[in-house]
Amino acid sequence: MSTQLAGDRSLPLRERKKLRTRRALADAALRMFTEKGFDATTLEELAEEAEVSKSTFFRAFPAKEAAAIEAEAELWSAYLTALAGRELSGPVLNELHQALAAAAAGLDPGWDERFLATRRLVAAEPALLAYVEQYRAGIKNQVIASLAAKLRLDAEDLRLHVLAELASTAWSVSGRHWVRNGGRGGRGALIERLDGAVRAIPASLDLSAPA
Repeated sequence: MSTQLAGDRSLPLRERKKLRTRRALADAALRMFTEKGFDATTLEELAEEAEVSKSTFFRAFPAKEAAAIEAEAELWSAYLTALAGRELSGPVLNELHQALAAAAAGLDPGWDERFLATRRLVAAEPALLAYVEQYRAGIKNQVIASLAAKLRLDAEDLRLHVLAELASTAWSVSGRHWVRNGGRGGRGALIERLDGAVRAIPASLDLSAPA
């Protein structure tokens, strides 16, 4: 999924139109699913709201669930792109942290509200929660494959799996806190919380109960 903006004049007109259509569908999905409910909203109603055909919807998204979590997908797509473009140096967890922070920082200004609304919707819809978990599992597999190629390691190396999980968990912990607080402090507060979550990992591993 492209993370570029529909108004980016460096893109061909055809690509800008596709991105505008995708955003219109995602915005309509988030609005209608929040107001009416995920199951109660049909694809036909969603396509009509965005003034496109049903076939156009499926050219943009593989399923209703994908349209509902577009804000989430924007982040993880940007994360994969940032990681792919990094020349790894030093501790790999720090590299994943920096890629994830850069991805979040680079999203468009309206992403904050879309993400907050998406997370609230996901919390209310079990089907969407399951879809998000499956989606994130796929992202982690792509992170592992990218690290394996960059570090010339076997993709089954457990260290890569643990690192991918740690980065994802650090985001989950910071994101949940940010959403619970209504996005207070904006994007900067979210990224600062992510920084803190990553810094807490080594201390967490060393934490011991009194003998």
